[in-house]
Amino acid sequence: MRNYHSNEMGTVAVLGHSGSGKTSVIESMAYRSGQIGRVGTIKEGNTLSDYDQEEIKRQSSLSLSVIPVEWNNCKVNLLDTPGAFDFNGEIEAALAVAESALIIVPATKGLTTGTKQAMYKAHDKARIIYINGIDYPNADYSEKLKELQETYGRIIAPIQVPIMENNKMIGYVNVAKMEGRIFEGTQTKACPIPEGMDDLIEPVKAMIDEAVANTSDELLEKYLNEEPFTKEEISLALRQGVVNKSLIPVLCGTNQIGISIILNSMVAFFSASGDMSNSYIIHNNLTDEDEIVGFDEKLPPACQVFKTYSDPFIGRISLVKVLTGTLRPNTTMINQRSKGEEKIGKLYIMQGKNTIEVDELNAGDIGAIMKLDHTKTNDVLSSPQFPIGVEPIKFSQPYYGKALKPIGKTNEDKISASLARFLEEDPCLRFETNPETKQQVLYGLGDIHLDSVISRLKNKYKVDVELSDVIIPYRETIKGEVTQRTKYKKQSGGHGQYGDVEIIFEPSHDYDKPFVFEEKVFGGAVPKSYFPAVEKGLIEATKHGVLAGYPVLGVKATLVDGSYHSVDSSEQAFKTATQMCFKEGIPKAKPVLLEPYVTMNVFIPDEFMGDIMSHFNKHRARVIGQEILDDNLVKITAEAPQNEMMNYAIDLRSITQGQGFFDQSFLDYEFMNEQLQERVIAQRNKE
Repeated sequence: MRNYHSNEMGTVAVLGHSGSGKTSVIESMAYRSGQIGRVGTIKEGNTLSDYDQEEIKRQSSLSLSVIPVEWNNCKVNLLDTPGAFDFNGEIEAALAVAESALIIVPATKGLTTGTKQAMYKAHDKARIIYINGIDYPNADYSEKLKELQETYGRIIAPIQVPIMENNKMIGYVNVAKMEGRIFEGTQTKACPIPEGMDDLIEPVKAMIDEAVANTSDELLEKYLNEEPFTKEEISLALRQGVVNKSLIPVLCGTNQIGISIILNSMVAFFSASGDMSNSYIIHNNLTDEDEIVGFDEKLPPACQVFKTYSDPFIGRISLVKVLTGTLRPNTTMINQRSKGEEKIGKLYIMQGKNTIEVDELNAGDIGAIMKLDHTKTNDVLSSPQFPIGVEPIKFSQPYYGKALKPIGKTNEDKISASLARFLEEDPCLRFETNPETKQQVLYGLGDIHLDSVISRLKNKYKVDVELSDVIIPYRETIKGEVTQRTKYKKQSGGHGQYGDVEIIFEPSHDYDKPFVFEEKVFGGAVPKSYFPAVEKGLIEATKHGVLAGYPVLGVKATLVDGSYHSVDSSEQAFKTATQMCFKEGIPKAKPVLLEPYVTMNVFIPDEFMGDIMSHFNKHRARVIGQEILDDNLVKITAEAPQNEMMNYAIDLRSITQGQGFFDQSFLDYEFMNEQLQERVIAQRNKE
């Protein structure tokens, strides 16, 4: 593959519902463009994109992969992405570095949730839709076009009608040019438009005319005056409409037939990386100012890491998007996050799992660098003369958690080191050990996400674990007030033990700390030297409450009286007396359980607002705010029990067909209702 410049290349994210045929279409494009000698299949597990053992087993993409193809003297970096919602981080990385998007849509009736999600996520990209599987028995091309236009409006611009024979696509009509094409092997040749296709062509021609008319005032006037558009006007309008994101051409075919049309259309309609339409904002760390630049080869070199792989044999592989200049081997770059130097050794382009060494990578290109020491995903490497930063990729935050329980002692020792490699690869994973519950908890975007990690842990690193529910950190407090006097006296020969305290326990309503300690002792009943011992006793006592052994919060303890012995009293005796006083007094002060509440900020298309409100009502949440945002989005802010929100990532995905997202943060502790409290205590006693 030759060296390409920024005006000869582009990066395209390939999106679509799981099973829509993204990987197969990309495989055929690689074959048609001469990058590979034979077409691999998902079933055989030999495609360029899905090469990981887990992907082959599941017959589904789990992470993004890069497949560069050459066509008409241009280079197109295709980014194959997973279709499952649990792997949104891969889609977010791909869209962050792609200028355009190819959306694969199945030809069967109904818009899949994956199609809607792809259209939503790529709304700010130039797009082409490819209706795949046109020869499926239940395919309905006309119905699919109707569904797309009803959902997305006049932006939909179909430019083909398939020519079918015995339920097989044998050619197509280019409605934009009103020309027929018939397939002959891997080529097409001109043919007359078959008779009897007027009913299929006329609605598509009407869609094209409507879409073209909306690209300029002049064309709109011509459309209203019922004047026909010329081929040149249609072609130019389609190109301009795609670049300014006001039109989406729609193509059709199968994962083997019609592939050249996709390649031709991407080269014709999508802008090159170096076009001004793809300019972006950088922060110049020398001037401390923001600047607008393009993928300019004349500037000093800089690149951003958008994906990290951890290979057991090769080590760390960093996928980069070259932002400016020309990246060359054996150069030193500065990591703008850590300010440390990174030595760039050899440069590669990726073709799935295969690496091809290259002499240089120009601005706008996608490449790979091996064994960077201190660089991770989202870091920017740049020339010392041109220290720049760019907006970091915004990855979905992981809130769906499960506790990991290693099976066997050997797995317990290896789990942290093995997981570290996955955390390096996937910014949408989080791993932490809870010091209170001693649970090791892995957080991800959903159940499939975590399941794939566990499976890969076992297959790749021979670490076997099982998943269990995360223990909710309940707390205990009191609602009432009680005065308790407790004497600790022990005689066992020699010096004895004597401590006597009278403490008022009452609510402090401050759940940021276990207790507030005060003393109001008169007349030296308890010497001041023993006050610290009383406080230490409270520290120990509040670690475990009287209802279910949960830590105690929000108690005010006031030492008001007591007594001491000049010989037998000691710090330990008063500490013990305080702990006994706590255990005897708290049950009389109306002890209750507290449950943690979280603040939820949920972002959804307004069409799902009613369903989200209903879900919150069923899960004891209270909505405290609503805000209408841009792009038909609504922000709903709610306060909810953490226990009710443990599966919210899955629930929201189901309710909004993958189009909603949320963030959450700890709010406070609140009183638990009696029925739930009884269940929690009963469950705790079983453990």
